[in-house]
Amino acid sequence: MRLEMAKAEELLWKNNLLLLAAKYNIDAKKAGIEQAGLYANPSIFIDQSIFAEPTRRFFDFTRAGQTVYQIQQLFLLGGKIDKRIRVAELSAKMGEQEFYDLARALVSKLRRTLYFIHYYREAISFYDGSLEALEKTVSSAELAYKRRAILQAELLRLKALLFFLRKEREDLRIRVLEKEADLRVLLNEDKFMSLDIAFEPVLNQEFVENIEPGKLKISDILQTARQFRPDLKKAVQALRYEEANLELQHANAIPDLAFGPMYNRGGTAFQNYWGVTAQLNIPLFDRNQGNIKAAEKSVLVRKQELKNTILEVENDVNVALATAKAKDMLYRRFRNTYTKDYSDLAQDMILSYEKRYISILEFADFFETYRSSIVEMLRLQTDRMDAIEGVNYSVGSGVLVPNYKPSTESGRE
Repeated sequence: MRLEMAKAEELLWKNNLLLLAAKYNIDAKKAGIEQAGLYANPSIFIDQSIFAEPTRRFFDFTRAGQTVYQIQQLFLLGGKIDKRIRVAELSAKMGEQEFYDLARALVSKLRRTLYFIHYYREAISFYDGSLEALEKTVSSAELAYKRRAILQAELLRLKALLFFLRKEREDLRIRVLEKEADLRVLLNEDKFMSLDIAFEPVLNQEFVENIEPGKLKISDILQTARQFRPDLKKAVQALRYEEANLELQHANAIPDLAFGPMYNRGGTAFQNYWGVTAQLNIPLFDRNQGNIKAAEKSVLVRKQELKNTILEVENDVNVALATAKAKDMLYRRFRNTYTKDYSDLAQDMILSYEKRYISILEFADFFETYRSSIVEMLRLQTDRMDAIEGVNYSVGSGVLVPNYKPSTESGRE
């Protein structure tokens, strides 16, 4: 099944279960903002006498009995509600950055997986072509051995080479199957779940060939990373969260006021008594000292963590860009050079061996060198694109991304 990167990314954002779970987590934290802004519920107090001595009646609700009604409303002082809302808002923003950090990792993994499958499938195709040619050579050698034209050792050497290539080909195929399994989990698309489906990533070859990490300036992408890295944004929000929490803990040291009306029938010097009640805790022993100190220390912790995150971001960008430049330079130096020469020479070497112009050792040595050069070049291309995607991941933004060319063939078998 052909699969374009643009289509794959669209399915990732739509179907990935981890992203869906992270979205629900954001909604849950946003609900905390609503909860933080709610006022306390009023409380109602009722006192009814069980036995009225003058009337000798139980639960006397008449004028001869005693009944007390009291309503109180708690008023939060010190701006506690606004500060609670601020803390909840920063918690929600941290949740959003966690979502974007997860998305950054998943998109990077998706792209790397597609690049891996593409180049390893090319390697498998090379092995298929080499195995076909070598199997013909082995068949010719078996006939020659029956005619006593070659030694058994020479035939066994060819068969060992054939076995080695088959084993390497199967190892590559298994790794592709593992990556395809990762792809199915990432995309979570029903039509991709069948194990009979093999993926053929469709890449923008013009982008792949023309991309040049060497043109990027480290100062520019560092500035971009400081602006877009979700984990750095989360570290900033975490510091602001602790600062807001410190303000809230100072506010919590201010006692709150409970206030409301009261009615007492038959329990005071007056038959029907109306009054006002007020309740205020005296901050004599508990002034929230412990929570304030803990919040102060948490601010210091977040400051150090933020500094460390900045250092990690700068280091990640430097290493990623240096790696991408090195891989790209190596690829540009050797692409379409000696591997092409080996490819042109391969058929000539097979014919030369069959005509006995070269020995088995020369043929085997050439074939192993030829195989190694082609496969290593394909691996270099994989490593190069992996390193290029590493730059995108380290920056937190697509500074080196393909220009998608929509195709109606994407997703077709």
